[in-house]
Parts: sequence; C-alpha cells; structure tokens
Amino acid sequence: MSDHSGSQASNRLDGLVRQVRVFQALTLGLAGAIVVGLVAGAGQPPGPRVEKFDEITVGRINIAGPNGINRIVLAHEMPQAPFQGHMLTRTVPPGCAGIIYCAPNGDEVGGIAVSGDAERGHALMTLDYRNTPLEAIGLVTHYGEEGQSASFVVMSPPTGSIDVAKINANDEAEVKRLQDMMVRRIDLGASPQAAGLTISDREGRSRIVIRVNEKGEPEIVTFDTAGKETGRMPPAPSQPGK
Repeated sequence: MSDHSGSQASNRLDGLVRQVRVFQALTLGLAGAIVVGLVAGAGQPPGPRVEKFDEITVGRINIAGPNGINRIVLAHEMPQAPFQGHMLTRTVPPGCAGIIYCAPNGDEVGGIAVSGDAERGHALMTLDYRNTPLEAIGLVTHYGEEGQSASFVVMSPPTGSIDVAKINANDEAEVKRLQDMMVRRIDLGASPQAAGLTISDREGRSRIVIRVNEKGEPEIVTFDTAGKETGRMPPAPSQPGK
C-alpha cells in the first residue's frame, strides 16, 4: 500500500472517530435535558385540563371535589337526597328536574327544582338546615287553575335527633315524625287575589295574617289554635241586624 493510500485511510478513520464523538456528545446532551425536565416537572402540579365545547347534552352531571365526593349535581330528574351515607327518596312529581348542592361531607344543603308538569306546577329554590334533611327557607313560584303565585317561606327548625336509617327504610313512625317537623312557620306571598304575610305556630296553624285582601283592603287578623278569629284591625264592618 502506498503512503498516499495509507494517509487517506488514516484521515477517514480520524473523521469517523470525530463523528462518533460528536454523536456521543449530542446523545448525552439530549439525555441530560430529558432528565432535567423530568426532575423540574416532578414537583409541580399538572397544568389545568381545559376542554372547550360549543354544546353538550347529558342527562346528569356530577361535580365532585378532589376526594370524589359530589358537591353539585344537575339532572333532568330530581336526584335523591344524599344524607349521612343514605340516599333519601323524594316525593316530587315525575319529570321534576333539579340541581342539588352538597356540603363537603356529601350531605345535601340546598337546591333548585322545576316541575315537569306543563299544565301546572312549581319551581323552587331551597336552603336546608344542617345535619338534618329538612328545608330551612325556600323561594317558590306556582302556577295552577287560579293563576300564578310566588312566595318566600321559612320552615320550622328541627327538634331532636333523626334516625336517617329508619327514614331510608320507610319506617312509618320515623317518617311521620320527620313530616311533622316540615311545617311552614312564615309565608310571605302574592297571588292574583291577595298579598300578605302569614305567621304560623309549631303545628302549622295560621295565627297572625297581615295582608291586602282580594278587595284591595289592608288588614291584620289573629286566630286561636282552633282557627277561630280572635282579633282584626281594622274591625270588620258590622253586619245588618247585629
């Protein structure tokens, strides 16, 4: 082999070595960058998952917290009431749609319901008493044969502890005791006939009524426990012959 041929072979070998070293350097640099990126991202929370929809149609949506417990539920049929690990059945008309709001432990604390009846029905918004499946206050609209009406109601506070397991099992005595506590104590409303405020006793009997009656006249009326009128202001006009 001539010196010239040997020199060419040596040059080619030197070039190949340089290429291998460059490739090694690039590979090590890339691996280092990957490792640095992984280490830097390991301690950071993942970025927000953002999805955009122009429209979505579903029958129910559950919005849960990080622990998986539902905090808001939207459904085309009123969801059962979650309370102390039980799902309490509601007495609502078929097709009643609703939204319920839940405390961090999953108990319902309020909601919105809309009747499914196209001819008559109601819509309401409620806030519940804590630690008991009872409504505290509500905003209600109603429409029926006599027209539409609207009211703000305050329900009686709960008394004593409630055995939710018995209620869930439809124990008649416990269900009856719960129903007896569901009493309207204050009712402020308006209808086509009248507008007024009614204050009731613990048994749900109207005791004081302040209203503008169907004749457009203001009046305050009090009643006893038997529903008999005991006072009125202004006094009722005297009847002929009395």
